Amino acid sequence: MNDKPDTASDVSASAPRTSGLGWEEFSREVVDFFASIKLAMFLFIVLAMTATIGTVIQQGERPETYVQEYGEEAYRWFLRLGVTDVYHTWWFTSLLGLLCVNSLTCFHKRFPSVWRSMRQDKVSVSLAFIQGMKQQTTLSLNQSRDAVAERLVKLFAEKGYRVLAKSDPGEVTVYATKGIMGRVGAHVAHLSATVIVLGGLLGSYYGFQEFGVCLEGQTYHIPRGNFDLRVDKFWIDYHENGSVKSYNSTLTVIDQGTPTTTKTITVNDPLVYKGIWFYQSSYGDAWDQIEAARINIKEKGSDKIIATVDLEWNKEKAVDGLPLKMKMTDFVADFAFNSTEKKVFSKTAEHANPAIRLAVDERSSVQSTPWVFYHYPDLFEIKDSAYQFEFIGYQPKKFTGLQIARNPGINMVWIGCTMLVVGMTLSSLIYHRRLWAKIIPGESGVTLHLGGTTHKSQIDFQKEFRKLTEKINAQAQS
Repeated sequence: MNDKPDTASDVSASAPRTSGLGWEEFSREVVDFFASIKLAMFLFIVLAMTATIGTVIQQGERPETYVQEYGEEAYRWFLRLGVTDVYHTWWFTSLLGLLCVNSLTCFHKRFPSVWRSMRQDKVSVSLAFIQGMKQQTTLSLNQSRDAVAERLVKLFAEKGYRVLAKSDPGEVTVYATKGIMGRVGAHVAHLSATVIVLGGLLGSYYGFQEFGVCLEGQTYHIPRGNFDLRVDKFWIDYHENGSVKSYNSTLTVIDQGTPTTTKTITVNDPLVYKGIWFYQSSYGDAWDQIEAARINIKEKGSDKIIATVDLEWNKEKAVDGLPLKMKMTDFVADFAFNSTEKKVFSKTAEHANPAIRLAVDERSSVQSTPWVFYHYPDLFEIKDSAYQFEFIGYQPKKFTGLQIARNPGINMVWIGCTMLVVGMTLSSLIYHRRLWAKIIPGESGVTLHLGGTTHKSQIDFQKEFRKLTEKINAQAQS
């Protein structure tokens, strides 16, 4: 029997028992995960793929558009996955939220050390600290301690360094630094991603974007702004070869019944009022109004043209030499008839089957409101009338297409973009460099221990360090 104590057993029994991963280790792992570059790259790739889907597949269209283009089965999957409105789905918002968390975690993890580095006293360092640097050298100089220190301070300042010096018994330490904003720039760029994403989400959920078709001379109510918008004038400027040069709209804002502002807008020069932007987006021919129409009047029996009349929109006109008054009251660009509601409508905005409606007063005895077709002049005739009406031409009325939008997050997006540009510029063009020099008096002069470090552009810093060393030697020998 062995009477010696079981040391291993005693140590095992006395050691504290742990139950897996501790809170500090767990929190550190979580922070490392959310701050990882792998997560950032994954999010950027997935967001890029999602944005591509949102670009290829039109967003916010009517169901029949998707069914016609992709089929019913594909449309059902589109609805399940939310690809018809990608940018408002919960999973797209979650991806953007994760990107914000990733950016903020990187900032939280890395910026405090840079901030401490900017504020801490870097003069009080040991000789071993300088000798342990990658770029370091030792020089023997036949000068006094104060003279060498003064020369170093002046030389570092000429090179753009901010210099601090500390005199201790028996030695002098000089610390020089420049380009600290280069390290700050990377963190500003990290933070900019969060600002841009938050601005985008703010605009996506609390803003809106609509399209309005407006006619010259008409006033429209803007319910989201609680004011009215009047289209004073719309016109198109052409090049000499006949191509469109620009299209323009003169708009007047009427707030509480009072005109407050008037501006002529063109493409990329919008009107802004109460945070709502009115962009000149498009133009085209109206499908429910025209400027004028030309009508041939024929004798019903002989089919002989006895008069040609130009009618202006909704203005009655008496025909010279005939007991006849006419007025154009309606127009449709692509005639269609709803038999259930007994209504005429334009089934498309294209001028595929134009027709006008006339109000005819013939000798005050025959009053009718026939539809007359541009492509089918003999389709209908007026009972008891002595005339046949032929629609032979018309002048379309142009509409102006306005993009109406409000984006409360646009300023945040611009701030974030500015931060990104500034941060990338600082990070790419400015490098944080630091130099330490310790001057120790000896029997025949001083010994200078010089060391330095940079966080980027090591080759350029090596050249600069070598030139500094050569200049210090040259000054000491002069």
